[in-house]
Amino acid sequence: MGSRGHAPHAKMTPVCLITGSAGRLGTALCRTLMKTCQIAAVYRTQLPRFPSQLRTPLDVSRTKNKEQPGKLAFCTQGDLTNGEDVRRIVEVVLARFDRIDYVINSAADTAFHGKLLELCFDSSGVENQLMTNCVAPINLISTIFQEFWKNERTANRDFNRCVINVSSISGLYIYPNAGQAYNSATKAAINFLTMHLAYELADYSVRVNAICPPRFPGTVPVEKVVAKIKDLLKSDVTGEVVEVFRDQD
Repeated sequence: MGSRGHAPHAKMTPVCLITGSAGRLGTALCRTLMKTCQIAAVYRTQLPRFPSQLRTPLDVSRTKNKEQPGKLAFCTQGDLTNGEDVRRIVEVVLARFDRIDYVINSAADTAFHGKLLELCFDSSGVENQLMTNCVAPINLISTIFQEFWKNERTANRDFNRCVINVSSISGLYIYPNAGQAYNSATKAAINFLTMHLAYELADYSVRVNAICPPRFPGTVPVEKVVAKIKDLLKSDVTGEVVEVFRDQD
């Protein structure tokens, strides 16, 4: 869809909701963006490894303006494939911060489930992967839209509100004999869902993009993926599926 103009940011610290916050990329995103954003970190089971209210309790007497001194992330546990958990997460984050400006969907099921011709033996893993990588991210955005962005067109534009879906290069290219057909299919799906979502949210001044890195950190450093995400947060582009190259500056 290309780029669109937007009004300058209001002088408030953006609130960034990050899923998969306990993972390698999620942890790096939280640690980096904590310097410039208020972080709402969503995790499923593993406790995140960065400063948060789970490790340093919030001082309620010092948070009247919804900001916590000391740059602590606010962590919320939940299963994004569970609709009730998604609604609770959104309610809790809005209660804590009053708004959600950025959403980075980095939670993912990256398992390889083998050959397509062996699906008849067990399809449960494939179905869970589809839910985690495709349905859950869009359900989260739909919930945020209905609860907050729907009636915030002007603020959406002023805060440059946006969504970044973390996809993979495997959603763009075929890697035969790797046993990753289902994983690749979910990544290709989230790429197309990103573009469709960008069109739906354009009227509400919310941008949507996807980023497609190779496997990290083996092929590309995590820091390079984080840097590209930061660039997209600050940009005005929407509806783009952005590939991250290993030799990219």
